[in-house]
Amino acid sequence: MLRYKHMRLDQEKIDRVKEILRARTETEALHEALDLVIRKDEERIRKTRIMKRMLELRDRLGKIEEDSSKWLRAARGERTKSYASGR
Repeated sequence: MLRYKHMRLDQEKIDRVKEILRARTETEALHEALDLVIRKDEERIRKTRIMKRMLELRDRLGKIEEDSSKWLRAARGERTKSYASGR
């Protein structure tokens, strides 16, 4: 849903974002900048979930005496499953 907003914004920042994102208009630059922030937050959430799964897997595997490669392979397998499912 689009809504009109009346805000006081720093023109220099808008111009810089417009240049960085190679946007044609100020509105396009602001939309792209907002999309970028949203994507970064989604990526942060995804990485947090992956780390949580890795820690759970480590707890399930228990203490690894000498060879940590087994844990790494299992963790990579979990990560691959996560990427494949889009989580």
